[in-house]
Amino acid sequence: MSPFAVLPVRTPTLPPATHTNVYRLGDCVIDPASPEPREQERVLAWAGKVGRILLTHHHADHIGGVEALAAATGAPVWAHADARVPFPVHHRIHDGDLIDTGAGTLVALHTPGHADGHLAYQLVNTGHIIAGDLVAGEGTIVLLQPEGDLQRYLDSLARVRALADTLWPAHGPPQPASLADAYIAHRHHRTAQFLNVLRAGEPDRTLMADQIAAMVYSGLPGVNLQLAAMQVHTHLLWLAERGQARSVGEAWAAA
Repeated sequence: MSPFAVLPVRTPTLPPATHTNVYRLGDCVIDPASPEPREQERVLAWAGKVGRILLTHHHADHIGGVEALAAATGAPVWAHADARVPFPVHHRIHDGDLIDTGAGTLVALHTPGHADGHLAYQLVNTGHIIAGDLVAGEGTIVLLQPEGDLQRYLDSLARVRALADTLWPAHGPPQPASLADAYIAHRHHRTAQFLNVLRAGEPDRTLMADQIAAMVYSGLPGVNLQLAAMQVHTHLLWLAERGQARSVGEAWAAA
């Protein structure tokens, strides 16, 4: 049985997702996400009495309905100190803060890597974690510069994996905590692929991130090569920090 009430709402998110999950526990609503008036009306009718609006992070497909819900209910907005939103934040959340919802206590977990100020929320004394965009029930998570950071993301995945039994993602159905292991393995697999492409051919070979993306992701159904190239860039920065790749102007080479 779910400890949370969940309402998927239509948002301008990245495919294959079409909706973002809004969560409710006690008087707290987490990520009222949709900018669409009809969806905002659904959230208001579903939410009941709202004491606080909590955010996982500041990306547009998570905050589109915050102002509407706050205006309709008078509820204050709570977000991490590093969250950047175009509306007032009444309380800044820090790692380890306890939030009494009236139906259970949440502990805030600062879990950056996908976004600055990203928070997950664990229901205290359980393995249930609202994971935001750490994982997805459909597709994968994109790490885009300037805030996408592969090492911080891997660390955040490892942190929730150690605490969770069930991960409640922002997009799609709940997932076993073992999905975090699969995500970590997937990131390392992609990193190895990108490095192997750089190491192939002539010793002084240089490639642009979009060239690497085309070579690795070509043929995958529904792939967005522009987003893939941005993802490649995040991995290349991780490799450069470890002395395995180097930038050559706007191109990259194996170190």
